[in-house]
Amino acid sequence: VPGLGPGGRGFKSPLPDNYSRIHTWDEMTIKRVVLSLALLALSACAQTDSSQIVNGYKIEPDANLAGAELSKAKLANSYLSWANLVGANLAGANLARADLSFANLRDANLSGANLTLANLSNANLAGANLTGAKLSRAYLSSTNMPGAVLIGANLRGAKMDGANLAGANLTEVDMRNALLFEAKMRGSIMISLDISGADLSWADLTWEDLYGTIINSDTRLPQLP
Repeated sequence: VPGLGPGGRGFKSPLPDNYSRIHTWDEMTIKRVVLSLALLALSACAQTDSSQIVNGYKIEPDANLAGAELSKAKLANSYLSWANLVGANLAGANLARADLSFANLRDANLSGANLTLANLSNANLAGANLTGAKLSRAYLSSTNMPGAVLIGANLRGAKMDGANLAGANLTEVDMRNALLFEAKMRGSIMISLDISGADLSWADLTWEDLYGTIINSDTRLPQLP
């Protein structure tokens, strides 16, 4: 560069003389920027906080809600994965699209509850009361449900591959088009169970278990002993 000497002496800056004064933020501007950033951070935290308070209980993942009274509670879209809900009363509760994966719902009362599209994968529902519950298109992959009572429940289109339903009461349950691949159903009560169009490939059950069930030509049954 012409005129540039050792150490940069003789260099003429192409910037105007008042550039520094024009572009230097004053203290008030800096404070405003910092405050704006802080508010944005708080807003982001609020949006990612999945907890809520219902009937005095904090609804959040891994919550301890054993024996909680949550009948008819509005819990749609709630996040309760890994929660302890042993013996909880959730009768008539709205849990549509709720995340209950890996939750412990042993002996819980879910009669009449709305669990449409809920995620109950790997949850423990042993001995739970799901009489008349709405579970259409719910996710119950590898869910543990031995001895559960599901009389009159709607499980149409539910994903129940690998679920354990051994000894469960499935009287008058609607399981049309449900996925029951490799489900354990031996010893279940299946009187008037509708499995039309359901996929029971590799399910563990016997011809005796299927006595009184409703099937059609689209039902896929395993090779039965």
